[in-house]
Amino acid sequence: MLPTMKIRDIEVTRLIVGSNPFTGKSHLDAGTDADMKSYFTEEQAFAMLDRCVEAGINGMQSRGSMPTMGLLHRYRQAGGKLMWLAQTGKNLTTYEEELDELMKYDPAAVCIHGELADELYMAGQLDKLGGLLDKIRAKNVPCGICAHFPEVLSYAEEKGLVPDYYMASVYNLMQPDRSHDVNPTGERFEDSDVPKMYEVIRSLSAPTFALKILGAGRKCATQEQVREAFVNAFASMKPGDGVLVGMFDKYIEQPRLNAEYTLDAIRLAEGK
Repeated sequence: MLPTMKIRDIEVTRLIVGSNPFTGKSHLDAGTDADMKSYFTEEQAFAMLDRCVEAGINGMQSRGSMPTMGLLHRYRQAGGKLMWLAQTGKNLTTYEEELDELMKYDPAAVCIHGELADELYMAGQLDKLGGLLDKIRAKNVPCGICAHFPEVLSYAEEKGLVPDYYMASVYNLMQPDRSHDVNPTGERFEDSDVPKMYEVIRSLSAPTFALKILGAGRKCATQEQVREAFVNAFASMKPGDGVLVGMFDKYIEQPRLNAEYTLDAIRLAEGK
């Protein structure tokens, strides 16, 4: 197994797999979306998750909603070994109902959906964040906060909300005031975001997973570029932090390679 971090009482590998490719959400373009959807039959999804386990990964993160929640549940019922780190729904009005529903699928940990936390920030309502976190705590599972805005995570620290872990996107896809570099999905990937988020990650008191370290495929022109993104991530975070990476292994064996890049990056960051 890969090196792990401790989230309350669970050991999670410092590389976990994301779920967006299973539903064709590439954050890149419509062609990649369609390619992912056609490739990831349930059989292919299960096979790739097994390859993640073989590579030493022990966790997968996804939103607590269908179809991904159901797919992962069926995978685990069939003997799959990955634990599930869940995100709540992103709608404040249905938050409690969605939390109750996802708890039926035995998550190992639950974090507040990043888009929900970001929307509270933009609405000037971050004072609601602690109450949402407490609703997860009441379910007796490790609780976390996900965000695209560094300010959300800084607020949680300043107010002493004490989550068990954080999820931090190094690219701020929720920033509303950008006017250039728009991809066909309408999202903005600005490299200037990256050092700002890593600076905040280093200040956080809880273990943190960095998201979007590969820019949703924009840092994948060569395998050397992929490797450099892993090296930069682990060099820029706290000792013991990790990364969450979506994987689409139709063309190249990503689980094995990403595990190798993680090990190399950790060794470099720790000076071994």
